Amino acid sequence: MPTDSQEVVFAAVGDVHGHMNRMVDHLRHQAEVLRRPFDFILQVGDFEPHRDEADLATMSAPAKYRQLGDFAAYHQARRRFPWPLYFIGGNHEPYGYLDTHPEGFELVRHCHYLGRVGVVDLHGLRVVGLSGIYQEESFRVQRPPLSALGSVSTKAFTYFNERDVEQALELGRADVLLVHDWPSGIIAPEDSAGFQGKRRSPNADTVGNEYARLLVDALQPKLVLCGHMHRSYRGSVHHASGRTTQVRCLASVEQGLDAFGLFHFRGDACSETLLDR
Repeated sequence: MPTDSQEVVFAAVGDVHGHMNRMVDHLRHQAEVLRRPFDFILQVGDFEPHRDEADLATMSAPAKYRQLGDFAAYHQARRRFPWPLYFIGGNHEPYGYLDTHPEGFELVRHCHYLGRVGVVDLHGLRVVGLSGIYQEESFRVQRPPLSALGSVSTKAFTYFNERDVEQALELGRADVLLVHDWPSGIIAPEDSAGFQGKRRSPNADTVGNEYARLLVDALQPKLVLCGHMHRSYRGSVHHASGRTTQVRCLASVEQGLDAFGLFHFRGDACSETLLDR
C-alpha cells in the first residue's frame, strides 16, 4: 500500500474494442482537469490490440464486430500511450498474439498485458488480474495449445479455467483486482429491477460468475474493476474480516465517460473522483 503521505492516482478503463485513440483522448482531457499525470492506467479486457489482419483472425467475435482498430498505429510507433497501461484479456482479444506470452509481456512501450493470471506492483499497490470469462463446460479442461488455432473454435481461448483461478488464489492478496466479467452477488436489492431483461442479465441473480466472486472473497482487495456488460455500476462486498471491497463496473469506451474511473489511493484508503463532463 502507498504510505499516508503518498497519493497514487490512476484511471480505469472499460472495454476498449480497439478504440485506443478515443481512450487516450478522454484520458488526456481528464489528466488536464486533474492537473497532474496519471501514475498508470488499468484496463479490464476487450482491449483488442490487433497489429494486423492475422491477429484479428484469432479473435472470437461475429464478423460485423471484426474491426482492426487503432492499435496498429501504436505498434508501428506512429502513436504512443502517454502513461503506463496494464490490461487483462476479455472474450474479444487476439489470443493468437497474446497467448504467445501467457505469462504477460510489454506489447509496446507503456502497454503491458498481465497474462492469463498476473500480478504487478504499481507504486506500492499490488494489482492482480485474471483474463477471460467463465464457461462451465470449459472450466475443468485445459485450454487448447496455440497450434490448434484453425482447427478449434476461437471461443475456446476466451475462457479462464480452474488452474487459472487456483493460480490467482495462490497470490494470496491484492489491493486491486481486475476481472473481465462481474463477480456474482454484487447487485444491491434496490438496483435489481434495472438488470431485468437487459444485456447478459435476464435478472440480477444471473449477473456475473461465482469464480470472480471467489477471488474477491479470498483476496479481499480494496477495489475490483470489471467490464464486459457495457454498463456502469458501483457496488461493494463486505467481508467477515471487517474489510470492504469496492466494485466498479465500467461501460465501453464507445459509450463515453461511463467507461472511465479515476481513483486515489492514500495509505489504506481508496476513493473515486467524479470525472469532468
